[in-house]
Order: sequence, then structure tokens, then C-alpha cells
Amino acid sequence: MEALVRRGLQSPDQALRLLGVARAICVGLSRSLPALAASAEQFAEQYPKLKLKVNGREVTVPEGTSVLNACREAGAYVPTLCTHPRLPTTPGTCRICMVETGGGQLKPACATPAWEGMEVQTATDKVQESIRGVLSLMKANHPSDCMNCDASGRCEFQDLISRYNVKDADFEHFHDSSSTALTLDLEKCIKCGRCVTMCGQVQQMNVLGMINRSRMAHPGVLIEEALDHSKCIECGQCSSVCPVGAIVEHSEWRQVLDALENKQKVMVVQTAPSVRVSIGEELGLAPGTVETGQMVAAQRALGFDYVFDSDFSADLTIMEEGEPGWGGGGWWVECAHGHAPGPLPMFTSCCPAWINLVEKSYPELIPHLSSCKSPQMMMGAVVKHYWAKKKGLKPEDVCLVGIMPCTAKKHETERKEFRNENGAYDCDYVITTREFGHMLRHKKIPMPSLKPEEFDNPLGEATGAAALFGATGGVMEAAIRTAYEIAAGEPLPKLEVEAVRGVKGVKEATLTLPANDTTLKAGVAGKEIRVAVASGIGNARHLLQRIQAGEAHYDFVEVMACPGGCIGGGGQPKTHDPDAVLKRMGAIYQVDKSLALRKSHENPSIHKIYAEFLGQPGGELSHKLLHTHYTDHSVDTLPSVRELGGSGEVAKRAALTAAGEMRYKRIAMVGDPSAKR
Repeated sequence: MEALVRRGLQSPDQALRLLGVARAICVGLSRSLPALAASAEQFAEQYPKLKLKVNGREVTVPEGTSVLNACREAGAYVPTLCTHPRLPTTPGTCRICMVETGGGQLKPACATPAWEGMEVQTATDKVQESIRGVLSLMKANHPSDCMNCDASGRCEFQDLISRYNVKDADFEHFHDSSSTALTLDLEKCIKCGRCVTMCGQVQQMNVLGMINRSRMAHPGVLIEEALDHSKCIECGQCSSVCPVGAIVEHSEWRQVLDALENKQKVMVVQTAPSVRVSIGEELGLAPGTVETGQMVAAQRALGFDYVFDSDFSADLTIMEEGEPGWGGGGWWVECAHGHAPGPLPMFTSCCPAWINLVEKSYPELIPHLSSCKSPQMMMGAVVKHYWAKKKGLKPEDVCLVGIMPCTAKKHETERKEFRNENGAYDCDYVITTREFGHMLRHKKIPMPSLKPEEFDNPLGEATGAAALFGATGGVMEAAIRTAYEIAAGEPLPKLEVEAVRGVKGVKEATLTLPANDTTLKAGVAGKEIRVAVASGIGNARHLLQRIQAGEAHYDFVEVMACPGGCIGGGGQPKTHDPDAVLKRMGAIYQVDKSLALRKSHENPSIHKIYAEFLGQPGGELSHKLLHTHYTDHSVDTLPSVRELGGSGEVAKRAALTAAGEMRYKRIAMVGDPSAKR
């Protein structure tokens, strides 16, 4: 066998390629594959070594190694179709594996030998343009029968077309990508009306509707303006029920793959609580399957250097809410005395779609919002300003990716309030659970079969209270666990607050502080704290109407824009299972119950970050990094048909008139973008 292998070996590349052929020959033979591999590697060691740089990273390879294998050795991705590890030759015919080798020259990586001091770039604009150009030519000459092809889903060419986002260029059509969260491509619309029903009847936003009549009717933004100028809050519920690709999240998974494959920065990922109980659905598992350890292993398999848990920053959120927010026992005491430091009720600020609703439609409620950033953005600030410093890195050396159940989280990262003094983002990319599943399938990572792994510490340690953030009522329950214990001087009689659990659209609870030494001394024994929880914007609107009419009175209110909370988020796996949200919710409660620590103030890593860096909750540094402010955006958006008197033709004409007036104002300020220059 060794003689057979050596007879064909003329370069280290061939030694490695021939191993693939040898695998087939080895079947049934006594000579083991490990021994054969050792023989080939020993032969390759006879060659002199050379050093080159791939995307700035130095790598040492045997002389005669192709640039393609040198790039793979450096962990840099280079696409190819003509090369195969089981074939002994590299024809270089597909011209997809082009790389820059200095002086702007493009060379095929599979057919170009590496040389000493060579500098290779695999992801420049020139390289990407070349790859897309070649793929476009191939696609133009390829049958458009992918939906019926037996290779669909297992086709390397199809994978590359998707990976590099190569589209047909035969004609142009309406494609609204003005939103940073959602994309509308009505050419793909089959006019089923699901999005209209979801937006109008469930969420009661009435941003989407049927435009025109009879055969010309089609869904769209009712005021026929771009999404970013509408009342859309980017919750993404429309995309979660679209049967095709007419409404999808603003895709960023390809950019994340670029960053992972090019190794230019330290790659860090954070994952929201609800993702671990839903990602399995993207890979064929039942709703509510908990895949935390396998998910962490899959993220490392994708190439992330550090894997953190947004549950950590959820615990941090509860601690920060104490100054002056509703998570702190001191605030509860003041509220019980009837002189809270801010207007009541106080609303949560974790859900970016809810924040969008307040800023666009209820600006009078801005003073009622907690100043705390969401857990996603708190993690961004901590990673870029605390963890990076501990690692000897600059914030710009780190690329932070959030895997979220939510499309509005994409918009959240773009807010100017969440950029540092240099204009850099605290969180660089956000991908949805669906996009994460797409990446795993694209890279063929078998997540369910991976050995479970742990999050990286210290930003991977969290409590059961943080896990609850994934379900409606979870933020409230996590806050109650900490606030009650601090205010009352004793734990809750029962840790599970059943009154705020479940999928009911609006839930209410009243907590009575006990009579003991702590509460008697503070003068709050027997005082009541009134809380409410709403999930789904339609339910939230009804609750707000009652509050504004003086029919309901609360101290604290949690609002999640999506029905069921984050487990029913607009970026979660699409499903026809009517009980999917309930199953995911049950899994969230099980995660909470399974953890040793179930109260945010018990997290030792939280204590550590305050001792080492932040000082104290609500302190000067905490306020700078972990708190924010909100802005009235009602003047920047057009009124919805609902706000102009219903859904009749008069209201539609009024909305279109308003749209024309706003467009006129924009033209007056910046000039007509459609005018010839």
C-alpha cells in the first residue's frame, strides 16, 4: 500500500489528495488508514517549508503546496468546484477559486503553488466581484430547474449561488430594502394575504394591506411608501407567516460567514435565551427541544473564537434596573410609599419592536420607559469595553455577532445611541434563528449529533431568571425574584410567579410585601405592588388604551411585541404547529428549573464585573455603558391608515396625501432622488 501511495506522490498536495483515493482502496485491507496517513505525512515532511501570509495571518506549509491548501491550512475559505480531495489533479477550470496574490493580480488558488513571502487575500472586493461574475455566467448557462432537481439541497453549485447571493439580472422589480430589519420583494408574492392578516388583525399595526382591486390587488405598505418611513415597528411577524420569500429578514448571514472565514478579527457570538429552545426546529427536531450544549458546539464549529450567553447580560439588566428601575428593592420601597422617582407605570425596554412602537406612535410614553439597554446591547458594551480590554484587544479588533429570535434587533444595533465615540457598533451583526439554521445547513454542521459544550466564561454564566427572558412574563418574573427579596428581606414564598406565566395576551398580578422586621422598619409592610404583562402589539395596544383611559393602574408593565414573547419572535423558525410557542415556553421553564442559580443577584460573574469594572449598579460607568435614551420619531413617519380613521377609501386617500406631502418635504430638504443629474 505504501508503495502504491509513494508511486503517485510528486508533491505534498498529491500526498494529501491521494489519501482520499486510498480510503476506498483501504476497505477490506489489513493496512489501517491512520498508518497510511502517517506514511503520507512522513513523506510530506521531506519537503522544505515556506512561509506565506493569508489575509494577514502567517502560515507555514511544505514547498509545493497549492495556494488553495495553504488557505485551508490558515482557516480561510476559498470556494471551488473543479477541485475535489479524492481526485489526483487540480485542473483549475472553474476559475471560482480566484485569490489576490499581490499587486492586484488574481490567480486560481488550486493551480497556483505557494511561494516564500507570498501575501494572499481571499476576500477583497476584487476577489468577491470575480467570484460572483463567474457564478453569474455559470448560472446564466444553467437550467433554472432547481426546485424539481434531484440534487436540490445537496448541490454545491446551488450552495455557492446562495452563499454569494447571485441573482437573476434579466429584469428589475419592486424590492424594498429600506428597512434595516426586513426586506419586501413583491415579485415573489403569491397574494395569499397572510402578512396582511398578521399585521392588521393580530398585531393591529395596519401597515400592510391589500393595494388595488380585483386581479391587480396585491399586499404592500398601504401608504405606498418605503418601510423605513412607515409606522412599521419591524417585529417581523409578517415574515414568520410568509409561505415564500416575499417578506424576509434583512439577511446578514453571508457577511457573518465572510467574517468567520477571513479571520480578520476575533469572532465573538452571543445567543438569546429563546434560541436554544427553537434552533433545533431548523434541523428537524421537535419544537421545545433544548439544544444549549450542541448549539454552543455548533457555533465553535462555524469558527467563532468565543461563545457567550445573552443570559449573562439578562442578569445584568435586572441588576441595572434597580437604579432607578423596577428591579431594585429600594425602588419598590419608594413606590410602595407612593413617591416613585419616575412617572408610573414604568415600562420595560428589552424589546426593540416595542421601543419602535413607543417612539413612532406613543412618544408621550417615552418618560415611562426604563433607561436600561436591552440585554443584547448591554452585552455589546461589555464585550467591547470590558472583555476586549481584559484580552488586550481594541474594540475594533472584535466582531460581535448576535443570534436573536427577533428581526427588530437588527434595527436596534443601527441606532446611533449604540455606537461608541468613534462611531463603531457595539454589536456588529445580528442574525435570526432562521439565518443561524441556514448557516448550519450551508456548512453542513450536524448540530443535534455534536457533543455538548459549555459557554465561555465569565460572560457565559447565567441564572434561571435570565433564561425566563425568552418567554412573555419572564422579564417581570426575573425582576420580581430579585426585587421582592431585596425589598422584603426574604425570598418569595414560591419562586415561580404563575400569575405572569403562560401565553395569555395580558396578565396581571399584585404582590403584597410581608410584615417582617425589614418591611416594618421601612414602613412598607402590607403594601401592594401592581404589575402587568402584555405580549403581542395588538394586546399591548388594548392595555395602553385602558391605562390611558384611567381604567387600569400599575406600577410596572412588561411589553413584548411578539405573541408569546421572544419564543414567538419574528425571526424564529416558521412552523404550522399551533402549539409550538407553548412547547418552547415549556422548555424555557425547564431550563430555569434545571439551573442551580435561579435569581439574577446570585450570579457570581455579575458580582465580579461590578467589582472589577462597573463599580455598582446605576453608577457612573454603568450609566454610561448600560443605559440609553429614546427619541420621538412620530414626526419622521407617515400615519397609518388606522390612525386616519379606519380602512375605507377616504382613509386610504388621506394616507396617500400624507405620503405625498412627506415626500415633497424630503425633496425640499435633500433634492429629488429620482431627478436626473
